[in-house]
Amino acid sequence: MLVDIERDGRKYKAVVPEGSDKETWQYGISVGPPDLSELGLPLETEVRLNNELFVRGLITLADVKRNMSSVQGALQAALRVDAQTIVQLYEEAK
Repeated sequence: MLVDIERDGRKYKAVVPEGSDKETWQYGISVGPPDLSELGLPLETEVRLNNELFVRGLITLADVKRNMSSVQGALQAALRVDAQTIVQLYEEAK
């Protein structure tokens, strides 16, 4: 069965055996979103992007191909916090 899990602050869909205890779900086989570490983002940004993809239902390749605008939206949302931090740094430097 397909379940929602969280590992290291990242949300995933995972496949677990039917009828398995919720406590064991963390050991399920991750379906997605995929590992984003190859993007070279700061860890905090990588986790936010992973969770934005998850919330938007962008779990598989088919999901992403079907809805590229949501991929862009997830990326913009993940980076929005960084942009706000930059503005705050400018404000503090006055």
